[in-house]
This record gives sequence, C-alpha cells and structure tokens, in this order.
Amino acid sequence: MEIKKQDLEKNNGKEGAPVHVVVDGAVYDLSESKLWKNGKHMNRHEAGTDLSGDFSAAPHGKEVLQRFEKIGEMKEAEADVKLPVPAWIANLINKYPFLKRHPHPMVVHFPMAFFITASLFLFWHYVISPKQSLLDGVYYMHILGTISLPFAIITGWLAWKVNYLGQKIGNVTRKIVLTVVLLVFDIIVLVALTMNPSLLAAPVGLQLLIPVMIFSYLPIVSIIGQQGGQLVY
Repeated sequence: MEIKKQDLEKNNGKEGAPVHVVVDGAVYDLSESKLWKNGKHMNRHEAGTDLSGDFSAAPHGKEVLQRFEKIGEMKEAEADVKLPVPAWIANLINKYPFLKRHPHPMVVHFPMAFFITASLFLFWHYVISPKQSLLDGVYYMHILGTISLPFAIITGWLAWKVNYLGQKIGNVTRKIVLTVVLLVFDIIVLVALTMNPSLLAAPVGLQLLIPVMIFSYLPIVSIIGQQGGQLVY
C-alpha cells in the first residue's frame, strides 16, 4: 500500500492518532510501543516523519523495527529538513550523521568533572585536611574547566539546533541559563585566583564569595546533567 506524505503527517500519535514513521521508504506502525507515547521517542523523534537519517546516529539499528508491522511504502519522497545552522555544518552532518548526537555527550562530561572536582578539593581542604596541594588543584581544575567548557557549549548549541531545530524546550532553556551562570562564576573565580593565588587559604570579606561560587558548582553542574539526562532518557 502506498501512503502519501500528508497522510503520514496526520498519524503523529497525538490525540489518539496512530504512530507511523518512515524508514528507508517503508512505513511502520509503532502505536504499540510504550517508547512512542504521545508520538514522541526520547523527547527527540516525532511520529509522522521520515526517520531514515536518524537511524544512522541512533544507538540501535533498524532491527528494532522487525517487532512492528510494516503497513506500506511512501508514495512521495520526504523533503529534506533545512537545519537552522550554517550550510557547511549541515553538509558536514549529512555526510557524517554521527555528528548529530555524539559530539556533545562526548565532551560535556569533561567540564562537569573538572568543576565538580574543584568543589570537592576545596571541601577536602576546609573540612578534612588543609593542604596547599588541594588549593593548587582547585586552580588547575578551573584552568581545565575553562578550556573544555566552550567545547561543551558549542556542541550543545549544535545538538539543540540539529536535533530540536532550535525550538524552545524547558530543559534546554534551563541548561542554557545554568551554563551561563557557571561560565560567569568560572571566569570570576579564575581571575580572582590568578590575581591572588593565596585567596582561598583565608578568604575575608568579599573574598568569601569566591569559595561560595566554587561550592555552587556542585548543584549547578548536577542540575545541568539532570536536565540533559531528561532529554536523552
């Protein structure tokens, strides 16, 4: 049975509609899958669309479709979706589909680990055992965090534009706001420690804001990670 594009778009899983998707020209009915509730899969993929390109970047193969009924073939080819990114980036992604999903998860864990470690080093120094080596570690973790954070921001922006077409999503908005806060705190702390390397040893007055900012990395980074996890899982 041949299915028209406009009919496919109606079967988007919303308001009781069936869940149909296209993969390599074949139309599948995924209505029985709990992973496609309300026509969305992993908060990323929409029913009623052609997912052929998405499979090349997915953590599973097309064998998952064997559990579902193939109900027909597409009569009309799907029009290419214009990505809201520069043409050279779109061409690169089309050539290497893994760039749609993998770069951000690959690099985002580095700044998260560095900033969390900076907080833990400072906690260890103040609460357990004061050592200059721990304070040195705090400084070096900031340097590494500052180097790696821009890569996480750039790949995160790219993932948002490519996978969500730049749409306003609560999780993404919260991640952006908290990332800006983290970046501002990082710059302030790094400048302060560069100008006064002994600041953390015995902060007084306004200097107390510096360790407060460092300790705030723990909740900030944790929430950023949790919001990102909701998008993926």
